[in-house]
Amino acid sequence: MSGDEIFGARALREWITGERHHYSRVFFVDRNAPARQVLAAAEGRDAVFLPDGSEPCETHAEVIRYGGGWDDIGDELFLGPHGVERQDYIAAAFVQIVGPIVVGFSDETSWRAFLDDAELARRTGVFPAALLDARVLLADRVALASPVALMRPSAVRVRSDGRVSAGMQGEVVGAVTELPSLLAAALPGAALVGGVMPRDRVLDDLRTRGWVGRYLTALELMRTLSLASTDAAIAGFGWTPFDDGLCDAEPRTADPLLLETGDGFLLADLTTRRRQLLSPDTARVVAVTQTSSDTESAAARVARQLEVPKSQALSLCLEAIDALGVHCGRRAVDSSSTTGAVR
Repeated sequence: MSGDEIFGARALREWITGERHHYSRVFFVDRNAPARQVLAAAEGRDAVFLPDGSEPCETHAEVIRYGGGWDDIGDELFLGPHGVERQDYIAAAFVQIVGPIVVGFSDETSWRAFLDDAELARRTGVFPAALLDARVLLADRVALASPVALMRPSAVRVRSDGRVSAGMQGEVVGAVTELPSLLAAALPGAALVGGVMPRDRVLDDLRTRGWVGRYLTALELMRTLSLASTDAAIAGFGWTPFDDGLCDAEPRTADPLLLETGDGFLLADLTTRRRQLLSPDTARVVAVTQTSSDTESAAARVARQLEVPKSQALSLCLEAIDALGVHCGRRAVDSSSTTGAVR
């Protein structure tokens, strides 16, 4: 890839996932869509995708030209000679993957399939093969991990009829003539999936599955390490180093992941890219800490597990927090509840 194509791929990834690393906001202007208001609103740390052949423009943002488009499932978008196909979540499990694919939801059926796959992974540790392929990118990761969190739109699509939507498959929030006010109004993360089905349904489905963000972190780790579901067991997904029935919290979304591999217990942190082998006792301390809502309850559980005084157990928990970068979890909510979320 040329330098421009690399920057374009980076911006496209951020628009698709909703994650922010290099750009403050990413705008995607559909073919034949009005672009003037977008170019006026875009700032120096923004990126704007414009179709090939559109008129030259003046803007402070980085402009990226694209060919093709993503109006329908199966369409292909091009950055220079490099194509990226758009596919439905269900179809991704059956198509032959020969290049980059963006996977999203086209209807309630594909949305339910995503939730069913996530629940299967949580029960059994078997993850969907398509999402383990490095060439497959799941749309709107931020929305799925943080559906309730309010945020100003940073992934914006301007459609050919002048309507503005949140992200690739999000709900329509207004018209391009209202763009400055639309960009200032905070939306829940679920709005990025709200174009497929009602936002309230998305919120309810994800509120009662507060571990979905953790599931996405586990998927990303497996992709990073090129692991198949049979290569390792991940704590919280069909496996735990112990089960005392006393956990009262879910591990935080971005917390390091505890794995059992052929080499022993491994703690892997996607944020720092650090990996460490742990002794069985340290692995228990980590697992207990991450599934306890505070250090006091964690220490009580560790004391029972390792048969040590509670003061020593508390020291072990605090050492794991300080040296290994783990945290106490967020208090779990009942699956029947529709208030609160473990994120």
